[in-house]
Amino acid sequence: MACAPDREEEASVEDPDNTESEGAEPDKPDQLHMWIHDNDEQANAIEDMASQYTEATGIEVQLTRMNYDDQAENIALDGPAGTGPDIYFKPHDYTGELAVQSLAEPLDLDEEQLERFTPESLQAMTYEGELYGLPFVSETAALLYNVELVEEAPETIEDLLLIAEELTDAGNDEYGFLTVPIYYYSHSFITGYGGYIFGENESGYDVGDVGLANDGAIEGAKRFQSLFEDGLIPSSINPEIQDGLFAEGKIGVSHTVLGISTLMVKPLVRRTCAQLRFLFKNGEPASSLVGFKSWLLSPYSEHQYWAQDLMLHLTSDEQNMSYYMATGEMPAVSTLLEAPEIADDELMSGFAEQIVNGEPMPNVPEIDPVFGAMGDAMLFLADGEDADEIMTEAVEQIQQDIDTMN
Repeated sequence: MACAPDREEEASVEDPDNTESEGAEPDKPDQLHMWIHDNDEQANAIEDMASQYTEATGIEVQLTRMNYDDQAENIALDGPAGTGPDIYFKPHDYTGELAVQSLAEPLDLDEEQLERFTPESLQAMTYEGELYGLPFVSETAALLYNVELVEEAPETIEDLLLIAEELTDAGNDEYGFLTVPIYYYSHSFITGYGGYIFGENESGYDVGDVGLANDGAIEGAKRFQSLFEDGLIPSSINPEIQDGLFAEGKIGVSHTVLGISTLMVKPLVRRTCAQLRFLFKNGEPASSLVGFKSWLLSPYSEHQYWAQDLMLHLTSDEQNMSYYMATGEMPAVSTLLEAPEIADDELMSGFAEQIVNGEPMPNVPEIDPVFGAMGDAMLFLADGEDADEIMTEAVEQIQQDIDTMN
């Protein structure tokens, strides 16, 4: 990824908005430019929201569709060239990396404007004491279960494994429980026995303390691995196959994310609920990694006041709920998660509850080596390699990569 120059060394971007006297509203620009994710359903919803902003303010909004992964690289190139956006859209785990590279501008918003958002979402968008974006979507992994096959939700990991043993007939592609060997999902198993990604100190994450090879993490890895060793889950499983089998009614319990399976099963007979409340060895409800897709302010924007105003419009209750109704992507606003549209939906309310039990993915740059090494480790576990060695070697690789970064 291309890096922007250090903020101290770069030429300052003239910001007409910042030249106004305190409390005065800057002149409106003719146009604001925003980058959005390249997805038809999401783009159509955002286009409608942007049109309403234009009607309310008279400011035209130019939208450019671009994949998440391309936005950070392109902002580093297009921003200094004057062709970049005023705001752009990224998952929160990029926050630290973007802040370090001066590719996101800290927001200047008051407490009243921020109190609507869940504390976890604001934490996820905060790096070294500065807020770098407004949360728009929250997502996590939970369990979908077919109540025609599973009468009661599992309360412990033992209950879940019993369902897997009783309902699995691999020869007919029928499974009691399916998850995939990706760390995003296996995190629930690792942390359920005492593992963790990074320790924490007064400053935030302690990236020198990686807890993915302690005794608890290895025990959780072995429990996860046993699902594959015992023939309860095929090592070749992937999210697409998993979702298809669940839609066909061949899975009792599916460990998946909001946005992959949920919209697909909603048109079907309502036979599903979502939750991840079962207990692991630590006696706590199963945790999960929570992600927040957020709007970020470009440091190269010449209209930062109005860019932030557009961000507030997009994340308002009315607009955020309309986006949820159009896309099924959960908001990050506390009152909206409790609104009837979500709370009375047996499928979506379970994901909303799990967001509360989850933990934000670390937003520091050092998270990249974690997902790289642990992604490989989960595949090795599914293939039956020694769990102690795999987890130990993965953490050694993570620590080496972090040392190289720093």
